Formats: sequence, structure tokens, C-alpha cells
Amino acid sequence: QEFWANGLPTIVPTYRATMIYMLFNVFQLFTAATLPGVTVLGLPVPSLGGKQLEYLCNGVATWYVDLVLVAALHFTGVFPITIVIDEVGPIMSVAMIWGIIVTIGCYVVGRVTGRDHRMSGSIPYDLFMGAILNPRIGNVDLKMWNEIRIPWKLLFFVSLSAAVKDHEINMARELHAGLTPQVWSLFGGMIEMNAIKTSAPLLFMLLAHLLYVNACMKGEECIPTTWDIFYEKWGFMLIFWNFAGVPFSYCYSTLYLLNRSLANEPIQHSKFFTTFLFVTLLLAYYVWDTANSQKNRFRMQQRGTFVERKTFPQLPWGTLKKPTYVQTKHGNKLLTGGHWRFVRKPHYTADLLMALSWGLITGFDSLIPYFYVVFFTTVLVHRVGRDEIHCQSKYGADFDEYCRQVPYMFIPFIF
Repeated sequence: QEFWANGLPTIVPTYRATMIYMLFNVFQLFTAATLPGVTVLGLPVPSLGGKQLEYLCNGVATWYVDLVLVAALHFTGVFPITIVIDEVGPIMSVAMIWGIIVTIGCYVVGRVTGRDHRMSGSIPYDLFMGAILNPRIGNVDLKMWNEIRIPWKLLFFVSLSAAVKDHEINMARELHAGLTPQVWSLFGGMIEMNAIKTSAPLLFMLLAHLLYVNACMKGEECIPTTWDIFYEKWGFMLIFWNFAGVPFSYCYSTLYLLNRSLANEPIQHSKFFTTFLFVTLLLAYYVWDTANSQKNRFRMQQRGTFVERKTFPQLPWGTLKKPTYVQTKHGNKLLTGGHWRFVRKPHYTADLLMALSWGLITGFDSLIPYFYVVFFTTVLVHRVGRDEIHCQSKYGADFDEYCRQVPYMFIPFIF
């Protein structure tokens, strides 16, 4: 009864939520198609006779335009960013409905136009896995656009909205208590602004999501060679997860922290514990960023598609000069240099450590903020097991040699 009376009204789609979500999608599609960037080639597509498709990677340009536009809309009062967190329930529902509509529409288009691939004959399964391999509108690859531009930007803006909301709440409480707001004087007094009153845990989540979205934008040229873009079709699994799943399930820690603040029960930690989590996050991010960069740039170097970027930040050891590897009879090279000489899945280890920090920053009063790390661990363990079986079958004795050279999966000398 409590859900029907108090919960359901907070997630019913509204006109404003629909406009926010759909205009965001349209704007992201527009900037993806029009802003400058680098063009890279994907892997040869067997169904297209080995053709390598072109991918316009202008994520950084679109990201900076987004930030400038959001700041302008917020500070002019045209669209205060806090509207996002106020409407987060209805926006989530709109995203879920849109994910289902796009899934069905893409499936029908694929079947009618004959662009379907690897169909099983089971409609539910084919809806889930998809029909079209390379859906495009003009120069925009919808699968990559959906995977990079929509979920991570939305997740960041949800956390940004919550952080600003928390700042406003705490400022209002200080004013109500008769306190004079602290003012920061910057650049020798040229700029004065109210001190940021957002709690450290919410600032932590904002930083965590900022690092993630910025990494996706600055390293977008590495995405076309990934499994999702090369092999997976555009079905419910990718469509729904990126339109709705990622932005509105990975934000549980943010929502939990803000709700505690709204209830005047903010989460607080010691300076030592807070500092420890910030340092852990940054170190794990460094390994995750550079491990992914090493692997994907190694692949691109081998195929002659590597493009050197100057996007910020380019971290040390992101590109291996003379990488070591195991040459397979299949023709592929299995990287054993950089982070990859210590464990076979260094990016997963770092990713899981970041996910755990997202939960730890919320404390231990609720299990809800730990959904992400539990879910993510389950997904990665399953993916690793599937990947090991696939590689053993594909490479045989060469994979055995690779495992001999890199015997540990996640943690050096332990596991």
C-alpha cells in the first residue's frame, strides 16, 4: 500500500520528464553527427565482406559542449540542473519505455529490410539479442552512440544534479539557523562565490562519475574494436541497458546519499576514511584507464588503425612502446606487457575496486548502494568464465602458454 500511495506517483512519466529525456537524446544525436572529431576504422565485418566501417569519434567535443550548455542553462535560470534529480523517477520511467520502443522498432526494421544477422528463430531471444549488427543514421553508429553518449553522460548529470541539490539544502539550513554563508575569494578577489556545501560523499560520487564519463569521451577511438561494437547486435540487451539500466541503477549510491541529506541524516565519515576512499578511487581509476588504453591501443597498433590523441588527461603508461605478447597460430597476439603482465584482467580488478568504493562511501546502514558492486561482480565473473572457455577453444596450446606467462587472473600472486 505504501508503494502505491507514495512510491508510484514518484515514477509516473510526466510531460516535463519526457521532454528532458527525449531532447537530451536528440541533442546527443545532433552533436554526434555534426561536431568535429577523429575518424577511425573498426574491425573487418565478415557479413560486409571484410569491410571496415568508419566511426566518427567526437565524444570530447560533444562533452565540452554539454558542460558549457548545462552551466549556461543553470546559471541563467532557464533550466536549473536540480530539475534532473527532482524528476529522476519519471525520467527513469521514460527511459525504460523508450528502451522498449527502440528495441521493438529496431527489430522490425531489421526483419523488414533484410538487415538481420545470426537470427535464432525465437522472437523473444532475437528481440533480446537484436537483429541489426551495424545500425546507423547518417554518419552516426547508433550502437556506439547508445553505449557511450547516453548512459555515462546521464549518470554524471544525475550526480551533478544531486550534488547541487545537496549544496542548496545545506545553504538553506545555514541561513535558517542565522549563520552567515562562507564566501570564497578567488584570483585576488576578482571572483567571489559561496563556499561549496555539498557533502564529501556526494562530491566523491560526482568525481567517480566524472572520471568515468570523461574516460569514455577521451578514449572513444578505442571503442570501435571492442566486442560490443564488433560482434553484438543492437537488441534489448544493449539498448535497454544503455538507455535506462546504466544511468538509473549505477546512481543508487548518489540517490541514497541525497535522500539521507534530505532527511537531515547526512552520511559522514572520518577525514582518514574519506581520504582513503578518494585515494583508492584515483589509484584504481589510473589502473583501469591505462590498462584499457594499453589493450585497445595495442590492438589498434597491430591493425594499423592507431590514432594518437591529445585529449585530457593522457595518463603515463597509457601506450606501450615495445609491448610483449604471445603470438598465436590463429594470427592474434595476446598482450603480456604493461599491466597485462601481472594479471589477465587488470581492468576488471580496478573496475571492481572502484565499484566497491562507490558503496563504501555510503557507509553500512543499507545494502542498496552495494547493488552496483554485487551486480557488476556477478557480470564480470560470468564474462571472465565465458572468455576463458572461448580463448581456450580458439587458441588451444597458445592460450596455455599465455596463462603460463600470466598465471593470475585478478590479483598478482593471489588469484
